[in-house]
Amino acid sequence: MPAWQALYDKKGQFTHRPDINDAEFALYQGVYPGHSGMGYQGLARKTVKAVKSNGLKLALVDPVMQGGTDIPGGTKWIPIKPATDAAFVLAIMNWMFENEKYNGDFLACPTLEAAVKIGYKSFTNAAYLVIVDEKHPNYRKFLRPEDIKLEFEPIEGEESFIVIDKATNKHEIFNKVDTADIFFEGEVEGLKVATALAMLKKGANKYSIEEYAEICGVPSSQIIDVAKEFTSHGYKVGVDTLGGTVAINGLPFAVGLLMLPAMLGAFNMKGGMTLGGATYKAHSDGPRYNLNTVEGSSGLKGPRISREQFLYENTTEYKNKVAQGKNPYPSKLPWHPNGFNLDGHAIFSAINKYPYQCKILVNCAANPIYGGPSTFNEKVLTEIKKTSNIPLFIAIDTVVGETSAFADYIIPDTNFNEHWAILGARGNHTTRITGVRWPVVEPPTPKVGEYEQHISMETYMIEVAKRIGMPGFGDNAVTDSNGKVWPIHTREDYWMKAIANMAYDEETTLPITDKDAKLTGLDNIPKHWKEAVTAEELPLVKNIMAKGGKFEPDNSYYDGDFMKYKSTACICFYSENTATTRNSITGKYHEGSPMWLPEMFANGDLIDEMFPESEYPFRICSYKPKLRGLSMMSNAPTLQNIGRTNFIEMNSLDAKEHGLTDGQEVIVESAANQTKGVLKVREGVAKGTIGVCFGYGKWEYGSKDIIIDGETVAGDPIRGEGTATNQLGLLDPTVDGIYGLSEATTGSPNRNSIRVKVKPV
Repeated sequence: MPAWQALYDKKGQFTHRPDINDAEFALYQGVYPGHSGMGYQGLARKTVKAVKSNGLKLALVDPVMQGGTDIPGGTKWIPIKPATDAAFVLAIMNWMFENEKYNGDFLACPTLEAAVKIGYKSFTNAAYLVIVDEKHPNYRKFLRPEDIKLEFEPIEGEESFIVIDKATNKHEIFNKVDTADIFFEGEVEGLKVATALAMLKKGANKYSIEEYAEICGVPSSQIIDVAKEFTSHGYKVGVDTLGGTVAINGLPFAVGLLMLPAMLGAFNMKGGMTLGGATYKAHSDGPRYNLNTVEGSSGLKGPRISREQFLYENTTEYKNKVAQGKNPYPSKLPWHPNGFNLDGHAIFSAINKYPYQCKILVNCAANPIYGGPSTFNEKVLTEIKKTSNIPLFIAIDTVVGETSAFADYIIPDTNFNEHWAILGARGNHTTRITGVRWPVVEPPTPKVGEYEQHISMETYMIEVAKRIGMPGFGDNAVTDSNGKVWPIHTREDYWMKAIANMAYDEETTLPITDKDAKLTGLDNIPKHWKEAVTAEELPLVKNIMAKGGKFEPDNSYYDGDFMKYKSTACICFYSENTATTRNSITGKYHEGSPMWLPEMFANGDLIDEMFPESEYPFRICSYKPKLRGLSMMSNAPTLQNIGRTNFIEMNSLDAKEHGLTDGQEVIVESAANQTKGVLKVREGVAKGTIGVCFGYGKWEYGSKDIIIDGETVAGDPIRGEGTATNQLGLLDPTVDGIYGLSEATTGSPNRNSIRVKVKPV
């Protein structure tokens, strides 16, 4: 989730979740424990066990009651207006500040060492001073010794910050202080500063609890009840979400939500927030093979085509405008220096030929035309078809999907029974886990090349790489830990080595037994599988394959009162990284601390002003189903029969007001597009909300007949049943190009809160 990255500033993606095993209260917002997308088998069992055995209490805040609240123990569902989650979180934060229900002793610790002294295993930048003088060249940055000409001894590889020592009320280097002032606002050597926590408090207190309640549609009394419950369990509390609700104002929510347990010192604590179980080395430079270092590879340089992880101010476009004396803002399309994995934005960049021309588009294991809001739009689809925009489009897919249908060539790929994969565990697993998937059936795709490999994503990549002389492939591809050079000619050449790394990481895996080898068919594997690793490694690799991965015992969670696996990164209440980046359209700075922001276009215009509630009274809220995988939905006929379609879900009060009835066919219409579906009236939907289960309404994916080499391949209509809401997503009219409405800082798409009207067919 792009938004979580901001909580650790430049330290990487943030993945903490509640320690369900020992937590006393957990707040789930925009997600349900045990629902699809959250490792629901293991997490559901752990959640029910914790509720029944440990008295765990749960609160679910969501526009749609996704999985029901049938877990015993008084689980609460709190319906909320879509895309207003930040208002709910900031209201809780407001109450915590006003009632001093935060862990002041913990927050006053400016270093991990200081926090350890009082019994914690994480620390924050709550007391770090931020320069708030707009005239200072380092405005919005943390105050550093150099700013006030303070002599100090630099810490190798680390930055130094300034805090106010609580004991002396004087400024000092942060690592020389055990207890700092967390709410200081004033001057240091004539320079205006404020602490990170003071700035967070200011943002949270911008509105009253009653005003926040009006925004999000949750009574203020209910918000206060949740705040009281949340702060009554010490650090044994947790929060969780999924995708930051995928709204264009989702960043303040996703970051703010995770700040709530941080204010109580819950991170890395038993019963608090856990980093989750670590994984075993596989794709990295591991104990046996160096799979992350390729001799002769210079790595990627310059901006990604999706405009992420790169400052607009470092682009040629910006520099040329400045050199010409022009205002560099706006950029042609928005840039998202704090976003990542923005596959939908790659499509928008390609059709706009910005920031550069896309010569070849290769799409694999992704379906942005179906999954990305605003991509299924007539303007977008028209531009995708133009070879002047995308001269060559190659898709690697198991089917003709919504995106691969536009490709010039489709490379047949293998499905989950036929391919290799190494996966970390999702959900709330708190022990070291790495799963392994290997081909259990032979793929039906043809064999090609010198090594007679079945066509697949890996085969295609390897063969192309060898043809163009790309390092890391062919005869001299990778080295082992002893410096010996090994080839990569087949997919097994890579995957077997990755599993060998796992086998020797931490505790060395035992060799496979004869019984297990025979039972799993690993006693008779192809010759090139065997030759991909050493004779010593092979029995250990086979054992991991037989077990489906390498797993630490599921009872090794804790280190005393702390989680066994911990992050030592500083938890940021103020993100300098975010605060010093600008909206590339308006030129305004992004906010370094969460504060309420309504939904806006890229130029700052309000969505509600262009699409008022009087014309579009409903907001879409999509959610993941239990009974349908998002990509493999047609491989399980039993699940299809149980949940073969989805519905347009609506609250009974809304249905009555608009003269609609359960089971009626309706049209859902946005300003961009429309879709049809069957109305389901149920009370598990917030008023003013349209709930739609994601993963249905396919218009390709084998749902209709297609002609291949002159022969008609019959489609299966069940694959197309139901409705999809992503096609209702809006383009941003304030951007000089064809661009899907997105969150300004991270680029997160506008999947939820699309304004719509509903009418009978």
